Amino acid sequence: MKNRSLVTKVFFWRVALISAVAAGLVFSVSTQFRMGFQINVFSRELIFGFLFTLLVWWYNLHGYPLAEERFFPEWRGSNWSRLVRVLSTLVCSFLVVWLDERMGILHIDEDLKGYAQAEFANEFRGVVTAGIMLLMYFFLETLRKYYQTRMQVEQLKLENSIAQFEMLKQQVNPHFLFNSLNILKTMVKNNDPMSEEYVIRLSELYRNLLLSNQKEKASLEEELTVLGNYVYMLKARFEGKLVINNQLKTNGKPCYLPPLTLQMLVENCIKHNVVSNDKPLVIDLFEETGHLVVRNTLQARRSVEASHHLGLNNINLRYKVLAGRDISVEKTADHFIVKLPLIY
Repeated sequence: MKNRSLVTKVFFWRVALISAVAAGLVFSVSTQFRMGFQINVFSRELIFGFLFTLLVWWYNLHGYPLAEERFFPEWRGSNWSRLVRVLSTLVCSFLVVWLDERMGILHIDEDLKGYAQAEFANEFRGVVTAGIMLLMYFFLETLRKYYQTRMQVEQLKLENSIAQFEMLKQQVNPHFLFNSLNILKTMVKNNDPMSEEYVIRLSELYRNLLLSNQKEKASLEEELTVLGNYVYMLKARFEGKLVINNQLKTNGKPCYLPPLTLQMLVENCIKHNVVSNDKPLVIDLFEETGHLVVRNTLQARRSVEASHHLGLNNINLRYKVLAGRDISVEKTADHFIVKLPLIY
């Protein structure tokens, strides 16, 4: 934040220097057109335009804010503050030029002879110049506040997205563990000889899951490793009742997915469909036009336990956070299809 404030001040002072040089040149050149070239007048006008403009900028960037903070801090940012800034700038500009003329430092009214009434002509020009600088200041200040607000909004969006993503990741692992333990319970209850191997696979898989929980996205290769362990565990339970045709390959492409996406989709297929000897569940995984496709035969159960808004909704939300894209869900008479856009 300090660095941002310093950059803003440097920018404002660059504008101040440029406008000061421009004002000095305008004053000096315009005077020469009226009076002919006179080095003393040219020098006075150039120095006056430069120093006077810098003084106006200094007052608005530092002088007035210091006075406001000391004498009426409660007005900060209010319309009263803006009004006092304008009036005080114009009055101070008039007084600076008036004192300069009375002391004979840079200006004498004769410099404007033939252009305007000599009396108070320089003071009037100073007030007009200060008014122009005020307009520039308010314009730049408005732009600064606008972009500052936009940056704050984007920062809040980013922080919200990160928080949302972390919340979604925290939902996945307990959900997966709950379902895995249910499978293990069934296998132990049925004295399945694959129970021991299942426990080993489960521990290995959960180790991978804990590592993936530290990342916002996982490579396709990592996802396929997790899926391979999970498929082994499923086949240990369902044997010939489940057919999984996995045609996904990395092919050296640096593409990514939200962690556990493939595992969750396969899990949903089993959760919402009948898996039996009479109706083996077939799940196909393949790539199609920049998407990973997970397709299963549609043989829905008559009653399905509540999903607690995990599953597809969780995956879709994580895709929105990571890539600003939605997944595609299609349902035909024979298949349920989910298409995942690849994140490169």
